[in-house]
Amino acid sequence: MHKVQENLERHMTELCLRIGSRHIGSPGEAAAANYIEQTFREYGYPTFRESYPVTGWDFKSFEFYNLTRKRAVPAATACFFSNAVEVEGKLLWLKHKDLDRLAECSVSGRVCMLECWSGESHVKGRNQIAEKLDSLGAAAAIFISTNHTALAPSTKIQRSPFLQQLGTLAVSEEGAYDLAAHKDDLYRIAINAKCFPHNSSNIIARRDGTGGKGVLGAHYDTAPLIQGAGDNATGTAMLLEMARLLKNRKPGITLDFAAFSAEEYIPDTLPPGSEDYLKRHGKEDLRWFMNFDDFGLLIGEPIVKIGYPEKLPGLQPVGIPFAPSNQCGDDKGFYLAGIPTIWYYDKSPFYQLHTAMDTIDRIDFEKMAFGVLDAVELFGQLEKMA
Repeated sequence: MHKVQENLERHMTELCLRIGSRHIGSPGEAAAANYIEQTFREYGYPTFRESYPVTGWDFKSFEFYNLTRKRAVPAATACFFSNAVEVEGKLLWLKHKDLDRLAECSVSGRVCMLECWSGESHVKGRNQIAEKLDSLGAAAAIFISTNHTALAPSTKIQRSPFLQQLGTLAVSEEGAYDLAAHKDDLYRIAINAKCFPHNSSNIIARRDGTGGKGVLGAHYDTAPLIQGAGDNATGTAMLLEMARLLKNRKPGITLDFAAFSAEEYIPDTLPPGSEDYLKRHGKEDLRWFMNFDDFGLLIGEPIVKIGYPEKLPGLQPVGIPFAPSNQCGDDKGFYLAGIPTIWYYDKSPFYQLHTAMDTIDRIDFEKMAFGVLDAVELFGQLEKMA
Protein backbone atom coordinates (compact mmCIF):
# COMPACT_ATOMS: atom_id res chain seq x y z
CA MET A 1 0.00 0.00 0.00
CA HIS A 2 2.79 2.46 0.93
CA LYS A 3 4.70 1.83 -2.33
CA VAL A 4 1.55 2.23 -4.38
CA GLN A 5 0.69 5.53 -2.70
CA GLU A 6 4.27 6.76 -3.08
CA ASN A 7 4.22 6.06 -6.82
CA LEU A 8 0.84 7.74 -7.25
CA GLU A 9 2.07 10.87 -5.49
CA ARG A 10 5.17 10.93 -7.70
CA HIS A 11 3.13 10.70 -10.91
CA MET A 12 0.67 13.33 -9.67
CA THR A 13 3.47 15.74 -8.78
CA GLU A 14 4.95 15.38 -12.25
CA LEU A 15 1.66 15.83 -14.08
CA CYS A 16 0.12 18.60 -11.97
CA LEU A 17 3.04 20.65 -10.68
CA ARG A 18 5.93 20.13 -13.10
CA ILE A 19 3.92 19.82 -16.32
CA GLY A 20 0.64 21.59 -15.53
CA SER A 21 -2.08 22.21 -18.11
CA ARG A 22 -2.20 19.41 -20.68
CA HIS A 23 -4.87 20.65 -23.10
CA ILE A 24 -4.59 19.54 -26.70
CA GLY A 25 -1.90 21.35 -28.63
CA SER A 26 -0.12 22.61 -25.50
CA PRO A 27 3.49 21.93 -24.49
CA GLY A 28 2.02 20.20 -21.43
CA GLU A 29 0.18 17.66 -23.58
CA ALA A 30 3.44 16.76 -25.32
CA ALA A 31 5.36 16.60 -22.04
CA ALA A 32 2.73 14.33 -20.46
CA ALA A 33 2.78 12.00 -23.47
CA ASN A 34 6.56 11.72 -23.19
CA TYR A 35 6.37 11.06 -19.45
CA ILE A 36 3.75 8.32 -19.86
CA GLU A 37 5.67 6.64 -22.67
CA GLN A 38 8.91 6.76 -20.68
CA THR A 39 7.20 5.28 -17.61
CA PHE A 40 5.62 2.44 -19.59
CA ARG A 41 9.02 1.63 -21.11
CA GLU A 42 10.71 1.71 -17.69
CA TYR A 43 8.21 -0.94 -16.59
CA GLY A 44 9.31 -3.12 -19.49
CA TYR A 45 6.36 -2.75 -21.86
CA PRO A 46 6.51 -2.48 -25.63
CA THR A 47 5.01 0.98 -26.10
CA PHE A 48 3.77 2.83 -29.16
CA ARG A 49 1.81 5.89 -30.19
CA GLU A 50 -1.29 6.19 -32.35
CA SER A 51 -2.05 9.70 -33.62
CA TYR A 52 -5.19 11.39 -34.93
CA PRO A 53 -6.08 14.91 -36.12
CA VAL A 54 -7.70 17.42 -33.77
CA THR A 55 -7.77 21.19 -33.36
CA GLY A 56 -5.03 22.42 -31.05
CA TRP A 57 -5.18 25.60 -29.00
CA ASP A 58 -2.19 27.88 -28.41
CA PHE A 59 -2.90 30.18 -25.46
CA LYS A 60 -0.59 33.07 -24.54
CA SER A 61 -2.44 35.59 -22.36
CA PHE A 62 -5.81 36.85 -21.15
CA GLU A 63 -7.10 40.16 -19.78
CA PHE A 64 -10.62 41.25 -18.85
CA TYR A 65 -10.38 44.76 -17.45
CA ASN A 66 -12.92 47.29 -16.20
CA LEU A 67 -11.66 50.55 -17.70
CA THR A 68 -14.11 52.69 -15.73
CA ARG A 69 -13.01 51.34 -12.34
CA LYS A 70 -9.42 50.60 -13.38
CA ARG A 71 -9.32 47.01 -12.15
CA ALA A 72 -9.54 43.46 -13.48
CA VAL A 73 -12.88 41.70 -13.60
CA PRO A 74 -12.76 38.92 -10.97
CA ALA A 75 -13.37 35.21 -11.55
CA ALA A 76 -12.95 35.32 -15.32
CA THR A 77 -11.08 33.15 -17.81
CA ALA A 78 -10.64 32.64 -21.52
CA CYS A 79 -12.60 29.71 -22.97
CA PHE A 80 -11.16 26.72 -24.81
CA PHE A 81 -10.60 27.52 -28.53
CA SER A 82 -11.16 31.26 -28.13
CA ASN A 83 -9.73 33.29 -30.97
CA ALA A 84 -7.43 36.23 -30.42
CA VAL A 85 -9.34 39.44 -29.73
CA GLU A 86 -8.69 42.99 -28.55
CA VAL A 87 -11.82 45.04 -28.01
CA GLU A 88 -13.07 47.87 -25.80
CA GLY A 89 -16.61 49.02 -25.08
CA LYS A 90 -19.79 48.51 -23.12
CA LEU A 91 -21.29 45.06 -22.80
CA LEU A 92 -24.37 44.08 -24.80
CA TRP A 93 -26.51 42.05 -22.40
CA LEU A 94 -28.48 39.21 -23.97
CA LYS A 95 -31.15 37.12 -22.24
CA HIS A 96 -32.76 33.78 -23.10
CA LYS A 97 -35.46 35.49 -25.14
CA ASP A 98 -32.83 37.12 -27.34
CA LEU A 99 -31.23 33.86 -28.46
CA ASP A 100 -33.85 33.22 -31.15
CA ARG A 101 -33.46 36.73 -32.55
CA LEU A 102 -29.71 37.36 -32.43
CA ALA A 103 -29.72 38.66 -35.99
CA GLU A 104 -31.92 41.52 -34.77
CA CYS A 105 -29.73 42.41 -31.77
CA SER A 106 -26.99 44.39 -33.54
CA VAL A 107 -24.22 42.16 -32.19
CA SER A 108 -21.62 42.98 -34.86
CA GLY A 109 -18.42 44.26 -33.26
CA ARG A 110 -19.93 44.04 -29.77
CA VAL A 111 -18.97 42.25 -26.57
CA CYS A 112 -22.01 40.09 -25.79
CA MET A 113 -22.74 39.17 -22.18
CA LEU A 114 -25.03 36.14 -22.13
CA GLU A 115 -27.31 36.41 -19.11
CA CYS A 116 -28.58 32.91 -19.69
CA TRP A 117 -27.54 29.44 -18.68
CA SER A 118 -28.31 25.82 -19.33
CA GLY A 119 -27.88 22.35 -17.90
CA GLU A 120 -24.56 20.54 -17.75
CA SER A 121 -25.38 18.58 -20.91
CA HIS A 122 -25.79 21.79 -22.92
CA VAL A 123 -22.22 22.43 -24.01
CA LYS A 124 -23.39 21.97 -27.60
CA GLY A 125 -26.05 24.63 -26.99
CA ARG A 126 -23.44 27.09 -25.80
CA ASN A 127 -21.22 26.17 -28.73
CA GLN A 128 -24.10 26.86 -31.11
CA ILE A 129 -24.71 30.25 -29.52
CA ALA A 130 -21.03 31.11 -29.95
CA GLU A 131 -21.05 29.91 -33.56
CA LYS A 132 -24.13 32.05 -34.32
CA LEU A 133 -22.57 35.14 -32.73
CA ASP A 134 -19.38 34.41 -34.67
CA SER A 135 -21.30 34.30 -37.95
CA LEU A 136 -22.96 37.64 -37.11
CA GLY A 137 -19.62 39.36 -36.52
CA ALA A 138 -19.68 39.74 -32.73
CA ALA A 139 -16.26 40.57 -31.26
CA ALA A 140 -16.52 38.54 -28.05
CA ALA A 141 -18.97 36.48 -26.00
CA ILE A 142 -19.05 36.09 -22.21
CA PHE A 143 -20.67 32.96 -20.79
CA ILE A 144 -21.75 32.37 -17.19
CA SER A 145 -20.04 29.25 -15.86
CA THR A 146 -22.79 27.09 -14.42
CA ASN A 147 -22.86 23.53 -13.06
CA HIS A 148 -19.34 23.93 -11.67
CA THR A 149 -17.99 25.34 -8.43
CA ALA A 150 -19.00 28.97 -7.85
CA LEU A 151 -15.40 29.69 -6.80
CA ALA A 152 -13.89 29.66 -10.31
CA PRO A 153 -15.14 29.59 -13.91
CA SER A 154 -14.88 26.55 -16.14
CA THR A 155 -12.34 27.04 -18.92
CA LYS A 156 -14.42 24.87 -21.27
CA ILE A 157 -18.00 25.90 -20.51
CA GLN A 158 -18.00 26.82 -24.20
CA ARG A 159 -15.56 25.00 -26.46
CA SER A 160 -16.38 25.20 -30.14
CA PRO A 161 -13.29 24.57 -32.29
CA PHE A 162 -15.10 25.99 -35.34
CA LEU A 163 -15.12 29.72 -34.52
CA GLN A 164 -13.57 32.02 -37.12
CA GLN A 165 -12.93 35.26 -35.20
CA LEU A 166 -14.99 35.35 -31.99
CA GLY A 167 -13.24 35.69 -28.66
CA THR A 168 -14.91 33.70 -25.86
CA LEU A 169 -14.60 33.90 -22.09
CA ALA A 170 -16.39 32.77 -18.96
CA VAL A 171 -17.18 34.20 -15.54
CA SER A 172 -18.25 32.38 -12.40
CA GLU A 173 -20.68 33.76 -9.83
CA GLU A 174 -18.41 36.51 -8.48
CA GLY A 175 -17.54 37.76 -11.95
CA ALA A 176 -21.14 37.65 -13.17
CA TYR A 177 -22.39 39.71 -10.23
CA ASP A 178 -19.53 42.17 -10.66
CA LEU A 179 -20.53 42.74 -14.30
CA ALA A 180 -24.22 42.98 -13.42
CA ALA A 181 -23.50 45.67 -10.84
CA HIS A 182 -21.62 47.77 -13.40
CA LYS A 183 -23.54 47.39 -16.63
CA ASP A 184 -22.75 50.89 -17.90
CA ASP A 185 -18.98 50.61 -17.40
CA LEU A 186 -16.44 50.35 -20.20
CA TYR A 187 -14.40 47.15 -20.51
CA ARG A 188 -11.35 45.89 -22.33
CA ILE A 189 -10.88 42.28 -23.39
CA ALA A 190 -7.53 41.10 -24.72
CA ILE A 191 -7.02 37.43 -25.52
CA ASN A 192 -3.85 36.23 -27.23
CA ALA A 193 -4.63 32.73 -28.48
CA LYS A 194 -5.15 30.79 -31.68
CA CYS A 195 -6.41 27.46 -32.97
CA PHE A 196 -4.33 25.32 -35.30
CA PRO A 197 -4.35 21.86 -36.91
CA HIS A 198 -2.75 19.37 -34.54
CA ASN A 199 -2.19 15.67 -34.05
CA SER A 200 -2.77 14.24 -30.59
CA SER A 201 -1.60 10.77 -29.60
CA ASN A 202 -2.73 7.79 -27.57
CA ILE A 203 0.15 6.17 -25.69
CA ILE A 204 -0.32 2.41 -25.55
CA ALA A 205 1.63 -0.22 -23.62
CA ARG A 206 0.85 -3.83 -24.46
CA ARG A 207 1.17 -7.16 -22.68
CA ASP A 208 0.66 -9.95 -25.18
CA GLY A 209 -1.53 -12.87 -24.23
CA THR A 210 -4.10 -15.16 -25.77
CA GLY A 211 -7.87 -15.41 -26.02
CA GLY A 212 -9.02 -11.81 -26.43
CA LYS A 213 -7.98 -8.43 -25.10
CA GLY A 214 -8.76 -6.28 -22.08
CA VAL A 215 -8.24 -2.51 -22.20
CA LEU A 216 -7.30 -0.36 -19.22
CA GLY A 217 -7.50 3.33 -19.98
CA ALA A 218 -7.40 6.92 -18.74
CA HIS A 219 -7.18 10.27 -20.49
CA TYR A 220 -4.15 12.42 -19.77
CA ASP A 221 -5.30 15.69 -21.34
CA THR A 222 -6.99 18.43 -19.31
CA ALA A 223 -9.27 21.37 -19.77
CA PRO A 224 -7.01 24.34 -20.56
CA LEU A 225 -5.15 26.54 -18.10
CA ILE A 226 -5.56 24.28 -15.05
CA GLN A 227 -3.69 21.51 -13.21
CA GLY A 228 -6.41 18.97 -13.95
CA ALA A 229 -5.64 16.97 -10.81
CA GLY A 230 -8.89 15.06 -10.41
CA ASP A 231 -9.63 15.28 -14.13
CA ASN A 232 -7.54 13.46 -14.91
CA ALA A 233 -4.04 13.27 -13.45
CA THR A 234 -5.50 10.84 -10.89
CA GLY A 235 -6.70 8.45 -13.59
CA THR A 236 -3.41 8.68 -15.48
CA ALA A 237 -1.41 7.96 -12.33
CA MET A 238 -3.66 5.00 -11.48
CA LEU A 239 -3.26 3.61 -15.01
CA LEU A 240 0.53 3.80 -14.72
CA GLU A 241 0.47 2.06 -11.34
CA MET A 242 -1.86 -0.65 -12.67
CA ALA A 243 0.67 -1.27 -15.45
CA ARG A 244 3.45 -1.67 -12.89
CA LEU A 245 1.47 -4.01 -10.64
CA LEU A 246 0.23 -6.24 -13.48
CA LYS A 247 3.56 -6.48 -15.33
CA ASN A 248 4.68 -9.73 -13.72
CA ARG A 249 1.29 -11.41 -13.56
CA LYS A 250 1.07 -14.70 -15.41
CA PRO A 251 0.02 -13.84 -18.99
CA GLY A 252 -3.65 -14.36 -19.72
CA ILE A 253 -5.53 -12.29 -22.25
CA THR A 254 -3.70 -9.52 -24.09
CA LEU A 255 -3.77 -6.22 -22.20
CA ASP A 256 -3.58 -2.72 -23.61
CA PHE A 257 -2.81 0.09 -21.16
CA ALA A 258 -4.12 3.05 -23.17
CA ALA A 259 -3.49 6.67 -22.18
CA PHE A 260 -5.86 8.74 -24.32
CA SER A 261 -5.64 12.41 -25.21
CA ALA A 262 -8.43 14.75 -26.43
CA GLU A 263 -11.09 13.52 -23.98
CA GLU A 264 -11.83 17.14 -23.06
CA TYR A 265 -12.37 18.05 -26.72
CA ILE A 266 -15.41 16.07 -28.04
CA PRO A 267 -16.21 18.06 -31.22
CA ASP A 268 -19.09 15.72 -32.05
CA THR A 269 -20.27 12.76 -29.98
CA LEU A 270 -17.19 10.81 -28.84
CA PRO A 271 -13.81 11.78 -27.37
CA PRO A 272 -11.37 11.58 -30.31
CA GLY A 273 -8.70 9.59 -28.43
CA SER A 274 -10.82 6.63 -27.40
CA GLU A 275 -12.77 6.93 -30.66
CA ASP A 276 -9.52 6.53 -32.63
CA TYR A 277 -8.55 3.52 -30.50
CA LEU A 278 -11.85 1.83 -31.34
CA LYS A 279 -11.51 2.62 -35.05
CA ARG A 280 -8.15 0.85 -35.05
CA HIS A 281 -8.88 -2.00 -32.64
CA GLY A 282 -12.65 -2.28 -32.41
CA LYS A 283 -12.79 -5.41 -34.55
CA GLU A 284 -10.44 -7.22 -32.20
CA ASP A 285 -11.87 -9.42 -29.48
CA LEU A 286 -12.19 -6.69 -26.84
CA ARG A 287 -13.58 -8.30 -23.68
CA TRP A 288 -13.91 -5.22 -21.45
CA PHE A 289 -12.72 -1.66 -20.85
CA MET A 290 -11.59 -0.49 -17.39
CA ASN A 291 -11.53 3.31 -17.12
CA PHE A 292 -9.93 5.57 -14.48
CA ASP A 293 -11.27 9.12 -14.45
CA ASP A 294 -12.14 11.61 -11.66
CA PHE A 295 -11.13 9.29 -8.83
CA GLY A 296 -9.46 10.10 -5.51
CA LEU A 297 -11.10 13.40 -4.62
CA LEU A 298 -10.53 14.65 -1.09
CA ILE A 299 -14.29 14.92 -0.64
CA GLY A 300 -16.11 12.25 -2.59
CA GLU A 301 -17.60 8.79 -2.52
CA PRO A 302 -15.85 6.19 -4.72
CA ILE A 303 -17.96 4.02 -7.00
CA VAL A 304 -17.34 1.66 -9.90
CA LYS A 305 -19.72 2.31 -12.79
CA ILE A 306 -20.54 -0.88 -14.68
CA GLY A 307 -21.79 -0.97 -18.26
CA TYR A 308 -23.38 -4.24 -19.44
CA PRO A 309 -23.14 -6.10 -16.10
CA GLU A 310 -25.01 -8.96 -17.76
CA LYS A 311 -21.95 -9.52 -19.95
CA LEU A 312 -19.76 -9.84 -16.85
CA PRO A 313 -21.60 -12.61 -15.01
CA GLY A 314 -20.37 -13.21 -11.51
CA LEU A 315 -18.40 -9.96 -11.26
CA GLN A 316 -18.61 -8.83 -7.64
CA PRO A 317 -17.53 -5.61 -5.90
CA VAL A 318 -14.26 -5.88 -4.01
CA GLY A 319 -14.50 -2.93 -1.62
CA ILE A 320 -15.97 -0.17 -3.78
CA PRO A 321 -19.69 -0.48 -4.61
CA PHE A 322 -20.97 -0.87 -8.15
CA ALA A 323 -23.29 1.66 -9.82
CA PRO A 324 -24.91 1.86 -13.27
CA SER A 325 -22.91 3.36 -16.10
CA ASN A 326 -23.92 6.70 -17.62
CA GLN A 327 -21.44 6.75 -20.52
CA CYS A 328 -20.08 10.30 -20.32
CA GLY A 329 -16.34 9.80 -20.82
CA ASP A 330 -13.97 7.50 -22.65
CA ASP A 331 -16.25 4.61 -21.72
CA LYS A 332 -18.96 5.88 -24.08
CA GLY A 333 -17.46 4.58 -27.33
CA PHE A 334 -16.76 1.17 -25.83
CA TYR A 335 -20.29 0.97 -24.44
CA LEU A 336 -21.82 1.90 -27.80
CA ALA A 337 -19.75 -0.87 -29.37
CA GLY A 338 -21.32 -3.35 -26.94
CA ILE A 339 -18.16 -3.80 -24.85
CA PRO A 340 -18.57 -4.07 -21.05
CA THR A 341 -17.19 -1.06 -19.20
CA ILE A 342 -15.84 -0.61 -15.67
CA TRP A 343 -15.22 2.97 -14.53
CA TYR A 344 -13.48 3.95 -11.28
CA TYR A 345 -15.04 7.29 -10.33
CA ASP A 346 -15.73 9.57 -7.34
CA LYS A 347 -19.14 11.09 -6.65
CA SER A 348 -18.66 14.50 -5.06
CA PRO A 349 -21.00 17.27 -3.88
CA PHE A 350 -18.57 19.74 -5.46
CA TYR A 351 -17.80 20.06 -9.15
CA GLN A 352 -14.38 21.66 -9.41
CA LEU A 353 -13.29 19.86 -12.58
CA HIS A 354 -12.49 22.09 -15.57
CA THR A 355 -11.70 24.97 -13.20
CA ALA A 356 -8.61 26.34 -11.48
CA MET A 357 -9.87 24.69 -8.28
CA ASP A 358 -9.00 21.22 -9.62
CA THR A 359 -5.64 21.10 -7.86
CA ILE A 360 -3.40 18.46 -6.31
CA ASP A 361 -4.12 19.67 -2.77
CA ARG A 362 -7.72 18.45 -3.21
CA ILE A 363 -6.65 14.85 -3.85
CA ASP A 364 -6.70 11.94 -1.40
CA PHE A 365 -3.67 9.78 -2.25
CA GLU A 366 -4.64 7.07 0.21
CA LYS A 367 -8.03 6.73 -1.52
CA MET A 368 -6.26 6.55 -4.88
CA ALA A 369 -4.07 3.70 -3.61
CA PHE A 370 -7.15 1.93 -2.25
CA GLY A 371 -8.75 2.29 -5.69
CA VAL A 372 -5.72 0.81 -7.46
CA LEU A 373 -5.62 -2.22 -5.17
CA ASP A 374 -9.39 -2.65 -5.58
CA ALA A 375 -8.93 -2.57 -9.36
CA VAL A 376 -6.16 -5.17 -9.20
CA GLU A 377 -8.47 -7.56 -7.36
CA LEU A 378 -11.34 -6.83 -9.74
CA PHE A 379 -8.97 -7.50 -12.63
CA GLY A 380 -8.33 -10.92 -11.12
CA GLN A 381 -12.05 -11.68 -11.45
CA LEU A 382 -12.04 -10.49 -15.06
CA GLU A 383 -9.08 -12.72 -15.87
CA LYS A 384 -10.91 -15.78 -14.59
CA MET A 385 -13.88 -14.96 -16.85
CA ALA A 386 -11.59 -15.01 -19.88
